[in-house]
Amino acid sequence: MSIPKYYLKPMVKYWKSTLKMILQSAWPERFRYEWSEITVDNLFDRVNSNQPPLLIDVRSPAEFNGGYGHIPNARSIPVLELESNFEDLDSFKEKEIVTMCPGGGMSLVAVEILAKAGFTDVKSLIGGTDEWHKKGYPTTTV
Repeated sequence: MSIPKYYLKPMVKYWKSTLKMILQSAWPERFRYEWSEITVDNLFDRVNSNQPPLLIDVRSPAEFNGGYGHIPNARSIPVLELESNFEDLDSFKEKEIVTMCPGGGMSLVAVEILAKAGFTDVKSLIGGTDEWHKKGYPTTTV
């Protein structure tokens, strides 16, 4: 995949979703755009429950394993590769999925992609992996 396509396509999707959110908050009666989000504290509880959600980190593999790392048991599926992974994710159509990125914007795009594909319980991590790390919750680079 070319570098411009790798970076530009998600940026366009991100700004498109951002614009939808701005329009929805300014004129909720005219622009219906709904998504689900989960806080890092709630996700920490869910991850440590007897039925943890599927965690999908939509950052690049280098970001996933670099820096402070990623949330344990998260899968690395960059946002541009989500659609090509639908077959592998098919068993999670009715199960809880939480998407994440550093700040929470790209994970909202991932929520929209998965919801349009028929996944019924998809959430974005509010504040993203940066907020998870700031709270001191565990991360790994393995």
